[in-house]
Amino acid sequence: MSDDAHDDAPLDPQEALRLLDEARSRIRMVIWALHGMHQDISVLTPDDLSDAEHILTEVLENALNPAVDAVSDVLGMGSAEAVTHH
Repeated sequence: MSDDAHDDAPLDPQEALRLLDEARSRIRMVIWALHGMHQDISVLTPDDLSDAEHILTEVLENALNPAVDAVSDVLGMGSAEAVTHH
């Protein structure tokens, strides 16, 4: 999703929007996969859950986190202010 070489560079708003759109698409894909799996739970394997976890982690780290930081910059907020961490 994201190039590691550009991790320190701030994102422009259009790039943030592109990342959010990509995250939305990937999350939608995971939802459809999980929906299909619950239709026949006997085909669900630990690897399937691991794959879903991997995709969601990748979306969070490579799309949502940078996009939140970029939107926070546009709004003049620090990223710690924009998201509540538990």
